[in-house]
Amino acid sequence: MTATTGQPHHGPVVHLADTPPGLTARFVQRTRRQENGTRRIVRTGGRRLRDTHVDLQPSTPPDPAAFDQLLAFRRHGDRSFILGASTRTWTTVKARFGDDAWPFTVELIRAGTITLRCEVTNDLTLGAPTRWYLTTAGRGHARLAREARDVQNQRLAHALQRARADIGSLLAQPGDIALDDLQRLDEALARELDRPVLAHKRIALLTALADDLCQGTRHTSTRAFSLAHTRNTKTWDDALHILRESGVPTALAQAIGLRGHSRIGLGGPITAMQATRMRPLDDLGVVLIPATTADLHLELRSHTLIVVENLQAADAVYRALRNQHQPPGIVYHAGMPSQEILHHIAELAEQADNIIIAPDADLGGTRIATAIWNSLTPTAQQHTTICDIGLTPTHTLQNPWAPNSPVWQDLHAMLSSPAGALAQECLRRGYPVEQEGCIVETVLALLNTKPP
Repeated sequence: MTATTGQPHHGPVVHLADTPPGLTARFVQRTRRQENGTRRIVRTGGRRLRDTHVDLQPSTPPDPAAFDQLLAFRRHGDRSFILGASTRTWTTVKARFGDDAWPFTVELIRAGTITLRCEVTNDLTLGAPTRWYLTTAGRGHARLAREARDVQNQRLAHALQRARADIGSLLAQPGDIALDDLQRLDEALARELDRPVLAHKRIALLTALADDLCQGTRHTSTRAFSLAHTRNTKTWDDALHILRESGVPTALAQAIGLRGHSRIGLGGPITAMQATRMRPLDDLGVVLIPATTADLHLELRSHTLIVVENLQAADAVYRALRNQHQPPGIVYHAGMPSQEILHHIAELAEQADNIIIAPDADLGGTRIATAIWNSLTPTAQQHTTICDIGLTPTHTLQNPWAPNSPVWQDLHAMLSSPAGALAQECLRRGYPVEQEGCIVETVLALLNTKPP
């Protein structure tokens, strides 16, 4: 008896204990490839070897719509996982779905999408699963998914190209927005075009931002922005996080109403000077000043400058170090700093002997640290350390990045940047570290290792 190449040779239906209702088990007979390309059932001494595996299949013809109905309330990415490979090992399936792996797989079999191969125990009981295979119907779903993805990718690529053209027109006709900030948005758009796998949500956000900047559209909040572009107020609740991760300056988010006016936070022995007025900021905590204040100059009266991304973290560092013999100057810049904030940081850094850049330990942090580093003079760069708060043993463990997240590719790209060491550690950990929980410990450790 022979079977065509590429298909398992199924023997008769076998009734095994523990076979789920609605499924049928059929023995998978062991075969050997022949010279003519066919396969023949293996026999030893004229007797067929005992079958040790079965394939689980639906007992009745499945409803063609069952697969889509089954995935209607599943998490994002499940469809891609199921249809993304013709076969998956059970170890891989278990890693994806956890405790839900077995019941969900049974539903997929009943829907006619996959066939599951299982071992058979010596007492003819259904044994452990080993892997699943897409059925003919499953491969059909995969083909349709690929075609739909190709169409969507073409649409997204066109949207990115159009957005870059729009930003190019703004760069050619300078307005109220700093050209360097627009250039960084253009660079973010270009990175998305170069991805082997397009990040749909990130592209939608970036192109919507570019469109609003070009149209002069201003929203009342992040949720208003989301409603205008997705017809749902909560779709883009994480817009600011994604824009930060993409390296977009906060000034651009502010320009379309996603956040308030760009402000710089200053604490410690710093004097703010405007025209003939001088205002020492000592003992006032972290003071917020509009970054676009006309003719604003800053004087640092300390050897050390600490540049911190988040306000609560900046305040914690200020309170921890304010009673030192020579407390440091503290700068808070609220995510990706605008061109005005970078100018103020560079001005202060030029007066310091020891500069610490302390962002969150994630992709956005590597972009922020690189932007700040690049704004400094070569002399200031020689005295600057980009710290990794994730090296602090007491940092809080956070959820890892998804295996298919664009973060991995972008962190690899940042390895050659000034924040390469931070990017390397982020890749090693596999999850972000926010600075609020361990910023003080990290900064103290750095200050104590610096030579006097």
